[in-house]
Amino acid sequence: MNATEEQVRISTFSGSVLLPGMINELKGIISSALGLDEDLLGFYTFARKDPVLTITVEDLRGMRVGRLDDVFGRTILAILLQMAPLARSEQMMASVLKSYGTKIAFDGREVVLWPSPKSIIGLSEVELRNKARLGYRATRLLRAARFLYENPISLLELAKLPEASQLLRLMEIPGIGKYSAGIILGQTSMPIDVWSVVIMSELVLGQTPQDPRQEIAGVQKLLEARWGKWGWMAFVYILNDLDHLAKSFHLSRLR
Repeated sequence: MNATEEQVRISTFSGSVLLPGMINELKGIISSALGLDEDLLGFYTFARKDPVLTITVEDLRGMRVGRLDDVFGRTILAILLQMAPLARSEQMMASVLKSYGTKIAFDGREVVLWPSPKSIIGLSEVELRNKARLGYRATRLLRAARFLYENPISLLELAKLPEASQLLRLMEIPGIGKYSAGIILGQTSMPIDVWSVVIMSELVLGQTPQDPRQEIAGVQKLLEARWGKWGWMAFVYILNDLDHLAKSFHLSRLR
């Protein structure tokens, strides 16, 4: 991939000849992964009117969210974000990638992707608890891996359905509720749980919830009214800029 100014040129390689239909499918996968259909200009125009978002878009200018068609990878992310401070989630993610990640190499460079369901279902719960330090999430990860190995789900196929139907389909995965389904889907829904509700409340209301679980619905409704269709973009930008935001806002659950 070669990027110059505002243009990106991508070269792909295949071990066999790709038929026209496969080429179009590949273009769609790449476009979705790079977030080429994201309206950054529209989001930035909106964000610069918001006292929280204007900080994040200035700090992360040019960041596209993108979406790989990897439901299991996003399921791992969603499970590891459940009920955990960011530092704990990051530690678990690093452990899973280091121990079980899928390594690919090309032109002298190596990257590590999320593991596949097949590579996880052969592991024991004890190993995941101890080696990857997942705690109770080890059980959820194994059950999700078995389900997706037997019942593959494609985000590209799900995109043909209304968003509510997509969320319900994802909630069939063991251990995945509405919050986690929102993390996996990543369209317009804004997933809020007992940890992120504290962050969001401190950012937009300037107060720490006394009973976070009871305030999820109220804060989520407030954010949906405030950010509307830009909710998911706002959510991702904020999560990727928490250290910077902490310089301007009191964030009690950051660490």
